[in-house]
Amino acid sequence: MHNIIVNNYSKHIAIIGAGISGLALGLILKKANIPVVIFEKSNDISDYGAGISISSNGIKVLKYLNIYDEVIAFSKNPKEAVYFSGNKKINNFIVDVITTSRQTLYKVLYSNYKQLDGEILFNHQLNDIDTNRLEINFTGNKSYKVNHIVACDGIKSSCRKKIDSNKDPLYSGYSVWRAIVDKKQENIKTYLGTNHHIVSYPITNSKVSFVAAVKTSGNYQESWRIAGTYAELRNDLCHSNHEFFSFINEKTPLFKWGVYIRPPVKNLVYKNLTLLGDAAHPIVPFIGQGGCLALEDAYVFGNLLIKYHSDIHKAQNLYESLRLERIKKISNLSLRQGFLNHLSNPLMVFLRNFVMKFFPYFAMRSIKSNVWNYDPKHYIDNYE
Repeated sequence: MHNIIVNNYSKHIAIIGAGISGLALGLILKKANIPVVIFEKSNDISDYGAGISISSNGIKVLKYLNIYDEVIAFSKNPKEAVYFSGNKKINNFIVDVITTSRQTLYKVLYSNYKQLDGEILFNHQLNDIDTNRLEINFTGNKSYKVNHIVACDGIKSSCRKKIDSNKDPLYSGYSVWRAIVDKKQENIKTYLGTNHHIVSYPITNSKVSFVAAVKTSGNYQESWRIAGTYAELRNDLCHSNHEFFSFINEKTPLFKWGVYIRPPVKNLVYKNLTLLGDAAHPIVPFIGQGGCLALEDAYVFGNLLIKYHSDIHKAQNLYESLRLERIKKISNLSLRQGFLNHLSNPLMVFLRNFVMKFFPYFAMRSIKSNVWNYDPKHYIDNYE
């Protein structure tokens, strides 16, 4: 400890993690000329070969950040989501969504942050934080004195332990397969099956993201970089004969990992620490809201920091008040959608499909009203 030199960043908002929420928050603060620094444990911006869908609530944030045009230039904007039960079509639904790769979103956020001379320090593996002294310690005897600490370090967040010390991520009972394949496709396709569902959507004019969520009893590792095999995929989807197997084969790079969640936290803030994104609320990915919630978190907390920069604790309290109920609602809707996607009882399957086919408005009403129509700017502007 005697050899540690404490770097003075006492005017800076310190963001731990350069994921979606961290980069978005950094960009928002930098645009407002608020001193900010991002610490990232990797040696560059993570480049996951995974797709991501951004629905209208997330699109609003991209537009508020003035990066929508850059993102859409390298993405797709499907107009319909087509649902199937097995291989039998149920219905088409109109959607407002961007489908792209995480790489595209990360690159746009990062490049805009850097264009404003935003500071990001790579190869900084977190060791500990002191929320009283406002010091952050990293391996290699690197230490920083900061103005506030924002945890954007994902589901395995070390920072979160200050709030939730004894609760590790829990296996959700689902594992997910992902692949990016060369294929042309215009719309989103979702196949609902017994104990699984499969989604494919275009991310460029010539590439499609394939995602299969499978209900499993195994306890798979939480990592997007664990390779799977074609034989394992066929085994997991042994009751499926979907069209996907016409363009996925033994040579397709496949990845499989366990989906983990955390018990809900009662607080998103603790002393001089604030949680955003998966560090605060990892959810099951059944309504495509993980990335959107991260964007919302960043927009809300960033703009509250701008408004109350001289009183960060007030910004923290308002952020928690605005976000806790929203996070709980989205988490519950995601779990419910997972249940509906994977029904096995024939009568329940019939009723689900009947409602989706003949009463599509009622089938989508909850997601539209509670998820897609949300505008974080409206809540900030009208919060008393």
